[in-house]
Amino acid sequence: MSSSDKPRAAGAEGRPEVPFVVIPDTPSVLVTVTDEAMTEVAHGMGTIETTVAPGIYRIEQRFAGAVAVQLVEVGTTAFTARLPLPRIPAPAPVERTVTTRAAHRDATLRWSTESTHRRGRPSLMVLLRNLRPGWRFDPRALEITDGSGTAVDGGESGWRADPPQGWAAWSGGLAPGGYRLRLREPGGEGLPLAQALWVSEGWTTLVFVGNGPHGPQPQHATVEMVPLGTGWRPADEALNLAREAALSGLRQGIDLTSDRQLFPMLESGHIDPFLGILGAHAMLLDRAPDLRRLGEVVRRLAPHVPGHPDLAALSTLFDGAAPRVSSPPMLAASCQLLIRADGADPGVIKDGSTAESVAEHLVGRGVWTTWLEEDRRPGAAARGGLGTPAAGPVVADPVGRVQAYVREIAALAHKPVEEVLRDVPRDELCRRTGLPHRPVERAIERLRGSGEG
Repeated sequence: MSSSDKPRAAGAEGRPEVPFVVIPDTPSVLVTVTDEAMTEVAHGMGTIETTVAPGIYRIEQRFAGAVAVQLVEVGTTAFTARLPLPRIPAPAPVERTVTTRAAHRDATLRWSTESTHRRGRPSLMVLLRNLRPGWRFDPRALEITDGSGTAVDGGESGWRADPPQGWAAWSGGLAPGGYRLRLREPGGEGLPLAQALWVSEGWTTLVFVGNGPHGPQPQHATVEMVPLGTGWRPADEALNLAREAALSGLRQGIDLTSDRQLFPMLESGHIDPFLGILGAHAMLLDRAPDLRRLGEVVRRLAPHVPGHPDLAALSTLFDGAAPRVSSPPMLAASCQLLIRADGADPGVIKDGSTAESVAEHLVGRGVWTTWLEEDRRPGAAARGGLGTPAAGPVVADPVGRVQAYVREIAALAHKPVEEVLRDVPRDELCRRTGLPHRPVERAIERLRGSGEG
């Protein structure tokens, strides 16, 4: 996309206006131009073409969380400027970012084709990178588990690390299915959080985690997929930048991906299906997404990653057999699609599955599906009714959350709970509370059983 303002009248002092063109180095840059009075004269994604009166102007670029500003002087002749890419950080060691490191690129190239744990071609690689020298770096901070929470990474001995160079890597051959990424010890919040991973047949899932001033930041990770055995492709610079733009857009809930970057993402199923899934979610951020085109993207991706929960979530937007998902998707936006579909068609999220448990304990932390692992909380056994309550923040159970929500609506509307339950159907309660159908149904049943409903 690009933004072009129509030619304006002569300046306030009658000065004739001249052509003004700024061309960002990558098309998904959001550009804002203001004059000396800080009045906006142009705003848009990609190239800006307008006319301005001679004077001093401020050009601001925003891309993937980075901001770059420069002042320019416009004279009486046409003005054109090419803008260098803002100095963006990135979890992956992508070229033209401020966080690329040769040693990290070398580690990625090696461990995306070679296993640190056991033998064989890796179907999953996790790379932890220290993004700034001087930050505390614990190369054993991360753990990989299966869907039930049992470690599958071989413990600390399963990882390879180079602390002076600031990286730690795990790679190995895992069976297709759902996994978890978590900290070995709870983070600064004191809560044991897990993040969803997925491994597909015939592909290697690559997870890049940046290490911040307080330790690993999996909530800001970047995820890629490559055909099994081929390894990471550092040369795909345009697609790597498109990926960071799409992730930034999902974090902020706004469309930050230009058409020039989006279209290659949507056609990337044969080289990186997850990039296509990201592109599909970027399309949904548009005010009027093209659902016909989106349906075509989903159909093209399906043969590459059958059973992928994120793709199943996207398929709920279209007519056809409803999916039955038992593992949580990686993207939080995918999880919300599944929850909404499950409210309208109970069973989209399989009853009693890991996906259902995850949906009931979601924690908002960026773009990735992240949840509170109740069984790992301190004092989890005591919460069965013995001992003292566990220390730390209290998280309401899903059923209790729904009950509290209904009672609050009843109090605000000065209505009986029974009337609220008649006015707000189950699927709407699922949507409003962000929960699958089973806890909502249990809450309705308890409200009615208590005489409130």
